[in-house]
Amino acid sequence: MSFCTFLARIFIFFLNLAQTLVGLTVIALALWIRFDKSFESEIRTNILRDTDPEPLAGVKSDIRTGIIVAFWIIIGFAIANVIIGFVGVIGAVIRSKYLLAPYFLSMVVLFLLEIAVGITALVKRKSVRRTVKEYVFDSFNMNSQPDVSAFTFRYNCCGADNLPNVECFAGQPTCSSAVWDRLDFTMMIFGIVMLIIVVLQALTALITVPIIVERKREVSYQ
Repeated sequence: MSFCTFLARIFIFFLNLAQTLVGLTVIALALWIRFDKSFESEIRTNILRDTDPEPLAGVKSDIRTGIIVAFWIIIGFAIANVIIGFVGVIGAVIRSKYLLAPYFLSMVVLFLLEIAVGITALVKRKSVRRTVKEYVFDSFNMNSQPDVSAFTFRYNCCGADNLPNVECFAGQPTCSSAVWDRLDFTMMIFGIVMLIIVVLQALTALITVPIIVERKREVSYQ
């Protein structure tokens, strides 16, 4: 085994260990946010309420569907990262061709899927923005006090876009802008983290190639 291959194994071991730990962390955070009722309790309660009249009820239904889909996508990718990362750690240790080759293919497939999901998220960004602003607008327009109180308390905002409110202070953001800006910032941070993970995965997959090639050579010489 060459020195370069030895270094590659070390890199793969630690990168996959980090991937496994990150995946477990994401699973824990997603489950915490999903099942901890104290997390954003006011807004959570309002979104889950299904007794509102239309069109507010329809917007909340779309938001609930979007949250469920996003939750399972995040959980699915996190579980895949944990499994593939664990296989990569074992494969880097024992240098088994029966682990490294499937690991490499799985990493490539996961990489492509994450790229596809990222592109889809960018395409859907305008649709999400529209849904969020419709939710805030309908809440104020229909005078849904639980929703309005949650927005103004949580985001220190006033009123909604296209709904003038003389009670708002000069320079105070509308709740439509405040809610979307916070969500957009959160999605941006998540996107940056995912981009770093994808780059590391691509690097890990590339580093795996010389190990697989050398391993095949060793097997062919025997």
